[in-house]
Amino acid sequence: MKNKMMTLAGMVFALGLAGCSSNEMLEKNVADLTMKVDNLSSQVDSLSSEVADLKVQQQQATADSMAAKEMAAEANERVDNVVESYKK
Repeated sequence: MKNKMMTLAGMVFALGLAGCSSNEMLEKNVADLTMKVDNLSSQVDSLSSEVADLKVQQQQATADSMAAKEMAAEANERVDNVVESYKK
């Protein structure tokens, strides 16, 4: 009986140690994953601000191209007026 109790106590102790080691490993894995998620979140934030900057640049480029197009149209109109004045 005493031998069975010692064996049972040894098994419980061994299982307890195995449970503790797996908990430590689990906590380490969770900490690693948390760190990776934090890194990815900061990368997403960085990329989001870059995208916002690119959108502003694209809007400015669009406005600049529209202004250039209007200036070209006005210049063409002036050239057409000059040519018509010579034809008369």
